[in-house]
Amino acid sequence: MSDSKASGVIRLWARQMRIHQWAKNLLLFVPILASFKVFQVEPVVFLSLGLSFISFCLVSSAVYVCNDLVDRGSDRAHPIKRNRPIAAGLISFSDGVFVSLVLAAAGLGIGIFVGLGFFIALVAYLALTFVYSFWLKRVALVDCISLAGLYTIRVVAGGFASAIEVSFWLLAFSVFFFLSLAYVKRYAELEATQKSGETKAAGRGYLVSDMPLILVFGAGSAFLAVLIFALYLDSSAIRETYAVPQVGWLAIPFLMYLIGRMWFKAHRGEMNQDPVLFLFRDWPSLVTVALMGASLVVAHIGFGI
Repeated sequence: MSDSKASGVIRLWARQMRIHQWAKNLLLFVPILASFKVFQVEPVVFLSLGLSFISFCLVSSAVYVCNDLVDRGSDRAHPIKRNRPIAAGLISFSDGVFVSLVLAAAGLGIGIFVGLGFFIALVAYLALTFVYSFWLKRVALVDCISLAGLYTIRVVAGGFASAIEVSFWLLAFSVFFFLSLAYVKRYAELEATQKSGETKAAGRGYLVSDMPLILVFGAGSAFLAVLIFALYLDSSAIRETYAVPQVGWLAIPFLMYLIGRMWFKAHRGEMNQDPVLFLFRDWPSLVTVALMGASLVVAHIGFGI
């Protein structure tokens, strides 16, 4: 095989494994960042987090390959997804099955070395994703709840990998915030479906006429997340660990802007990618997240305020 051909095969499989989606697995680092213990833990914790990240990347890629194998029929009818390697016929069904199994086995093998709690979370993620791929993604509302669960499992797994207990506040916030992102994803898909002249999303349980309801559910979930965050800022947990908790309230308007921006993009038909990836790639969103983080850091440390 020539170098150019080998390079083409690598790029093809990189697309199929959706390496760009690995950014989602940075959610594993949320518990250690939220606890402000980054500089207090032993170096072995960072090794554990590194292995957990690799493990989740391999397992999530296995799921993406499996998902595309299952959806190859409906993907061919989608204006964007029809270009995916499996849907386009560039990767055979048998090769997809083989690579998916190898990736899953490698990811689970690495996950064992991280710890039992992490491994259980990883298996739960894998099990839920397979059920999602074969069934739940076609059930309206249940699919969004499942997606929120998959994102939240990453946060919980990160807690196990870093030996940091995930608080009730972080767990509750994650569930509703990620539920809103799941609704953003579905709303954006229906927006594209509407533009193509179709009335029903391919392979999904939604009609274009459902868009107003999804908007209501998504916006409601988003502001429940804001409410939970606000209650956290007024809880005994933050008063005990933050030097100037009042400064933390500055994070609220930034969070509201972040949520509003995503929904504006979806409503205008400009959310043409996964909303979590959108957060990592959209510079105004990144600046907003940085300002939120800075507000909480100042609230935690005080800096003599």
